[in-house]
Amino acid sequence: MGKIELTGEFRIPMSQPAFDTETENYMLDVIKSGWWSQGKKTELFEKNLSEYFPSNVVVVNNGTSAITAALLAHGIKSGDKVVVPDYTFIATSSAAKIIGAEVLVADVDPNTLNVKLESIEKLVKQYDVKAVIVVDMAGLPVNLEPIIELSKRYKFVLIEDAAQAIGSEYKNKKIGSFEHTTTFSFTVAKIITTIEGGCITTGDKKIHERLLQIRNFGRAGDGQYIHRLNSVNFRFNDIHAALGIKQLEKINDFIKRRIEIADTYEKNIENLTFQETPEYVTTHSHMLFFAFAENSEMKEKYLNFLRQNGIDARLPYLPIHRQPCNTELADFSCPGADEIFEKALTLPIYNNMTLDNAKSHILQVRK
Repeated sequence: MGKIELTGEFRIPMSQPAFDTETENYMLDVIKSGWWSQGKKTELFEKNLSEYFPSNVVVVNNGTSAITAALLAHGIKSGDKVVVPDYTFIATSSAAKIIGAEVLVADVDPNTLNVKLESIEKLVKQYDVKAVIVVDMAGLPVNLEPIIELSKRYKFVLIEDAAQAIGSEYKNKKIGSFEHTTTFSFTVAKIITTIEGGCITTGDKKIHERLLQIRNFGRAGDGQYIHRLNSVNFRFNDIHAALGIKQLEKINDFIKRRIEIADTYEKNIENLTFQETPEYVTTHSHMLFFAFAENSEMKEKYLNFLRQNGIDARLPYLPIHRQPCNTELADFSCPGADEIFEKALTLPIYNNMTLDNAKSHILQVRK
């Protein structure tokens, strides 16, 4: 593989947060109030999120904490086997490993980038799997119904890592509104941001109560020093909650713009292919935009040309089984994930991106 330039200044960044004066003033009011830690604004943010999905919601300090807390709430412990997709951001697997679970990787469909049902089923037949984490890659929902049915048949905990998928819909139902536990991320590149942050949704009220305790050192509430669970500090803060409240108010506009950008790419770029959107997906929020070259050599050519012309196109994730921190997974065979890594690149997409921005590097890709 050739060398790809990954540094430099870009006139069109990979991502950029959308921010306005109203939000700035709202956050400033929280700072002036003197209450900066988790409090009433966090409660309001949780309430607004619970109405948006709708579901029971717990806000935490980041998306990785959300996955970790979800696993802990479901009783996943050291030595338990947890299946994750081989093509995902590292947090999906590292959250499981950090609590001592044994990670197994399932292969993915190189067209949708999402986990293959048959690969999950092969693993749950072979091993005593306690939990399966599925991922909505780039914001594209997985085919949930057959996976939910599989979880009931093989009696494993289903957790959906929807870090990239707030606002996406599966068969006209929002991701995060299903009975199973789902996690989200609000980092700065996501569809809505709180700078750092995340949340967990669940239809199970007992899991919801456990999550509230897990977030707060295992205790039932602030000011109480009776700790019913062993846990750590996953708490949020009211300054970031204020940002989240204002971001959530604009989420429909953000997603609309991302869909417009994605449509512009797909209709005008002729020499690349794109992530397939199955019929069961009624809204794809396009947190990331993946494009595919014919082979690794062409991918490098496009990447270098775009970056040299001020456009922050990016490399794809290295599959989980090939990560240097996961040497124990090196013998797994996941050709779908390998194919994505060899052929894929991501193009810039963000909430306040203009169609002119998109068209300017469509011209670059055509060259």
